[in-house]
Formats: sequence, structure tokens, C-alpha cells
Amino acid sequence: MDKTELIKKIEEIITPILDSRGIELVDIDYVPTSEGKTLKIYIDKNSGVTLKDCEDVTVVLNVILDEHNIISEDYLLEVSSPGIYRELKKEKDFMRYINNRIKVKLYEPIKLSPSDTAGQKIFLGKLVDFQNNTLKLMLENGSIIEIDRTKIAKANLEPDIKELMGKLK
Repeated sequence: MDKTELIKKIEEIITPILDSRGIELVDIDYVPTSEGKTLKIYIDKNSGVTLKDCEDVTVVLNVILDEHNIISEDYLLEVSSPGIYRELKKEKDFMRYINNRIKVKLYEPIKLSPSDTAGQKIFLGKLVDFQNNTLKLMLENGSIIEIDRTKIAKANLEPDIKELMGKLK
């Protein structure tokens, strides 16, 4: 079974279990490490993921995955939050994080004006809308650009650290 099939099978097995606990499966990765292979499972929930959530999910998924025996080699299971720089991959991710600051990296540069000869591949701004696989991003200068999701190599939350620190005071 290749990596894509394995991840799909794991997703099919664990999604109902996580859903029943009010936890969202954000992403799965199976990667080689210096110690062997690591199965990384990223979870989230509306109130935020705690260390206890990660511990509880780890215990449950260890049992479930062992029962299904779909990974024949030794591996380490790592369950964590996607973090404050959460990657946005699915349509629901973009919808959920409208009005949040994001960073978008494109496969190819786009030109913002006729005088822009080289174009730009990385944009930072507020996600103001997402419809029909197109996101609208308000750049820090106030201009709005539209980006087709198929042109996005990577998009992630990019919180303003100064703003977050201000909220902590």
C-alpha cells in the first residue's frame, strides 16, 4: 500500500472516532524520521486543542490502529494541534478562517500591475472571502486580489504576533 492509500485508509478509520468526540481531523502525514517512521495526526476543535486532548486521542488511536493492523512496520504515533500557523488545505479551512490573516505561496508569480515585471509569489493579507475555489485576499495596502486555489502551493494562517501579544496583556 502506498503512502496516499495508507493515509486515506487511516482517515476512513479515525474520522468517525474523532467526530464522535467533537474533534476535527485536520491532516495526516506518514514520514520517515531518524528513528523510523512517524504517523503524524493533526487535530483541532472549536475551543482549541489541549495537551490532554492529544494524549487522549493518542491512547484511543493507538488501540484502533493496532486493531486494524494497516501499518505493518514499527512507527511512532504523534498527535498534535496544527498550531497557530495552521496550513489551509481544504475548502472548509478557507471558509472557517475568513477574516483571518493568512500567507499564500503560489506555484507561479502573478503580476499585480502592468508595471510589475517580475510578479509576486508570496502574499500576506486578510482572507476576506472564499467562493468557487477562489479566495479574495486584502493586502496590507488595502488592495484586494483574487487567487484561484489551484495556483496555491501553500496557504497558512499568519497571525499578527504583536496583535496576539496585545491580547495577552
